[in-house]
This record gives sequence, structure tokens and C-alpha cells, in this order.
Amino acid sequence: MNIAELKDELDKLGVPRSFYSINGFLTGDTHILNRVYTYWEYFYFDEKGNEIGYRRFENENDACTYLYKTLSEEMKYYRPLKEKQQ
Repeated sequence: MNIAELKDELDKLGVPRSFYSINGFLTGDTHILNRVYTYWEYFYFDEKGNEIGYRRFENENDACTYLYKTLSEEMKYYRPLKEKQQ
């Protein structure tokens, strides 16, 4: 799996884009996946700026697969806020 395929699969699962960042900004309460020179890294960046669950991967496929599995598991418990009824 590559980044483009990962984004497509996450969209199919209904994962909000605010849940993750791929080669982007560090935003609190977000799953981060970055390419760093010759390897990939994953961690959860909490609201206090802590890096939790750091993992390092030697290839894009393993990194993407890990993020996909992590977010698909999280989506089992995700319940979006309902809009206010007027």
C-alpha cells in the first residue's frame, strides 16, 4: 500500500482527515505518519504535545498498513457529533 491508496482506503472507512496527518503538520490529537529520509515513522501526537506509540518502518507499505489498521480499529468506537436540531 502506498500513501495514495491509504488515503483512498481511509476515505472509504469514513475516517475524518483531522484524525491523521501524512507528511504534514503536527496537530494535537492526531495520528502522524512521516517519511524521514530513508524510513517512515508513526506516532500519536496528543493534545499536550506528547508523542505516543512511536514506531519506525523501513518501507512505505508497512507504515501505511500500520496506520490503516490503527485507524480502522479506532473507527469502531468513533461516533460523530450530531448537528443541533433547529
